[in-house]
Amino acid sequence: MCYSLEASITAGLGLGLAGCGMVAKALRHDRRMLLFAAFPLVFSVHQFIEAAVWLTRDDSAAGQPYRFLYTLIAFTVWPVLTPAAAAYAESDPERRRIWRTMAGVGFVLAAYLTAKLAGADGIDLSIYRHSLAYDPLFERPPLVIDFLYLALTVTPLVFSDRRAINVFGVAVLLTFVIALAGNRPAWYSVWCLAAAVFSLVIALGIEEARSSDFDKLEMQR
Repeated sequence: MCYSLEASITAGLGLGLAGCGMVAKALRHDRRMLLFAAFPLVFSVHQFIEAAVWLTRDDSAAGQPYRFLYTLIAFTVWPVLTPAAAAYAESDPERRRIWRTMAGVGFVLAAYLTAKLAGADGIDLSIYRHSLAYDPLFERPPLVIDFLYLALTVTPLVFSDRRAINVFGVAVLLTFVIALAGNRPAWYSVWCLAAAVFSLVIALGIEEARSSDFDKLEMQR
């Protein structure tokens, strides 16, 4: 998270409260959006972990578990959860099969990145433009892994049949480009923050279903 310990805690609390509300709304109005509704909760946990990284940034030994956990979530959760959530929410059978296949690919990628992270000699930490920059001490994966990660985390959003999810996907893609271009050493900390904020747009996707149900009831009358 950018700027400070206090900002991480504030973001964690805000996302946690919003996520609880979105999950409750999805349970009431559209259970197919349940996994998407849980995104802010995952981001909330991520922000609280980064708060712990801020707290221990001057003590490498004490901070290593939090650095590993933060990086593990960033590396492994989203390439699996994003296509899985898209498949769960999808109404078109063909696209649902595609998203399920991508979730399987994401699981393999997550396993690969977990193995790489497990073999790391630690994670160095620095502050770049007020953001935390994580540097796992392992041999860098080939560039194709970065493109595969991006495809798995963005494609199901951009091509979802929900307009709000499309908006979320485009925002995530644009902030990825901006974070990589303008804050490269700390890009995934910045990107995770931006994606966390934009994940609140998912609430509009639940409202889409709610409005659709209301329209159907009106037509039946």
